[in-house]
Amino acid sequence: MLDAFTAIPAAVLRSLADMLYEKQTLLLSVVIKLLVHEFTYSSQANRRKGGLIGLAAATVGLSSEASQHLEVVIVSVI
Repeated sequence: MLDAFTAIPAAVLRSLADMLYEKQTLLLSVVIKLLVHEFTYSSQANRRKGGLIGLAAATVGLSSEASQHLEVVIVSVI
C-alpha cells in the first residue's frame, strides 16, 4: 500500500515545511506591483482580468500577510 510520504517526493515535503517564503517579502512586493502596473492598468480587457486574477491569487496565498499589501491591491481594483 502506498502511503502519503512515499507518494510525495522528499523535496516537496521539505519545501512545504521550509520558512523561506517569509524571507521573500521584497520579491512579493515586486510581483504585486508588476501585476498592478502591467496588467490591471492595461487598456486591454484580457490583461486587466488576468491581473485581477493574479492579485486575487497572491492575496489568498499571502493569507495573514496580505494586509501589508492591501493598499496597493485595493487601489488597483477600484
